[in-house]
Amino acid sequence: MISPVDTVKSESRIENLKEWLGKAESEILAISPYMTPTTLSEALSEAPRGVSVTVICSWRDKDLHFGSSKLENYELCRERGWTLRVDHEGMPRIIHLKAYIIDGKSAMVGSANMTGRGMRTNIESLLPVLLDSHPSLNEAIQDALAGSIEVDDGVYRTFREHVSNFPAVEEPDFPKLTAVHGAMEMEVLRKMPPEPTIEQLTQLPSISKALSIRGLRFGEIRRMLRRKPLRGPASKSINDRTTEIMHRIVESDSRFDIQKRYGTDCLVWKIHHILNEEIRRHLEPHIGKAIRDLGLDESLWDSETLGSKPTEAREVCLSLLSEELRGTIERLSTWPGTLRLKENGNALYARPIGPRIVLTDQEGNMLDLHPEELLPKDRIRNELWLPSFCIVEAPAKTNLGDFVLRGFGVWESGRKFVQAMERDFQNDLRTLRENQGKPFWDNPFRGMPDSEILHTKVAASGGKTHLPLGHPKRPMSRWMSTNVLTSIAEDILSHDH
Repeated sequence: MISPVDTVKSESRIENLKEWLGKAESEILAISPYMTPTTLSEALSEAPRGVSVTVICSWRDKDLHFGSSKLENYELCRERGWTLRVDHEGMPRIIHLKAYIIDGKSAMVGSANMTGRGMRTNIESLLPVLLDSHPSLNEAIQDALAGSIEVDDGVYRTFREHVSNFPAVEEPDFPKLTAVHGAMEMEVLRKMPPEPTIEQLTQLPSISKALSIRGLRFGEIRRMLRRKPLRGPASKSINDRTTEIMHRIVESDSRFDIQKRYGTDCLVWKIHHILNEEIRRHLEPHIGKAIRDLGLDESLWDSETLGSKPTEAREVCLSLLSEELRGTIERLSTWPGTLRLKENGNALYARPIGPRIVLTDQEGNMLDLHPEELLPKDRIRNELWLPSFCIVEAPAKTNLGDFVLRGFGVWESGRKFVQAMERDFQNDLRTLRENQGKPFWDNPFRGMPDSEILHTKVAASGGKTHLPLGHPKRPMSRWMSTNVLTSIAEDILSHDH
């Protein structure tokens, strides 16, 4: 007998349900109005051989029309030797029950449908109960069996023909696009690929080769607009109109962004929240625990880290993820890092990024280079495309083993960040030009009030204060500010996407 207090400790509802159904000895009955074959297959992947399986789902018109449930459920059930029963338009009562029963004695019941959202992303609940203790639940299960029909090849063909006559699903409306200026925005959005799925993202070779599933280049949108009569001042060029349309879209729908990628501005789907949700699902049982308790080698527990990058903490965190997800992060991430937070959630240190800046030769003579050649602008922009961070709570002087895992995720440098970064680069370029030819005995970048995102400073003097700043033995670096790192951590750790 399985007790309702016999809880299972897994990383998600789908893992809990797999473990639960794997305890069946004779029969499984899965009831869920909304159901997809992928999730059904995964949930029953640990069901013992020889166990009788019956599945009940909805094949009512609206559920099939909008994809809440699938005809393909029958193909899966037929292949596995399971029985499929369906609720349909001819039935007087609608099945709304979600119950996953084993051996006719105990069940997991709650709000979660047998779909990806129901089992992973939505706020849902499934609780184990004994049927003998809940007569009304037993009655609802029997009503679900009586209120559904068994599907065979003939029934399947009838429903397939019925579905083929459904009208096409209307294009979804995008919020905040008004009738005054919405037509062209909708035209562009119809050309966008569908929002990427986690399955698509895990198959990408790199983030630089993701545009086909993410969005459109500036030139593609411009060609679309050239073919349309456009209203507005005649003085506006086609480029101005293209930019205007793109900005209207991203201001109307937070799922989109304009990113400087592939050598041009692109209208893209944001993807960091999709990856972060999957990462969060894997890490949820480990959040709030010390790194020493998550697998850090004992010899490193008392290691002092100061402000350096504790890569060991990141490696421990990555080891908690699935192999597929680790590989995805390694392929897509453009810069790996560990982000340390104080107890109040603010970043503890600024972070260096990009290569060191060398301004002089070995003799201390200023290099005969333009300021634009000295600042590694393109490389930094590329690294900040989709960096990934292991986020730990680690106040100053905290030993490595005492780092507390707060989370892990990727972050996208959107258009507003890039605009601020461009301003900071221009400020630094101006400072370099004004000091060109002067000895860099003092730091001309010290206390620059205009820096919002990046600032340039001496990495460390290392006892070489007699050397000018930017000397190969006393190089300078670009640093991300603590304010920006704090906002990045908040974005990654937020569940509100």
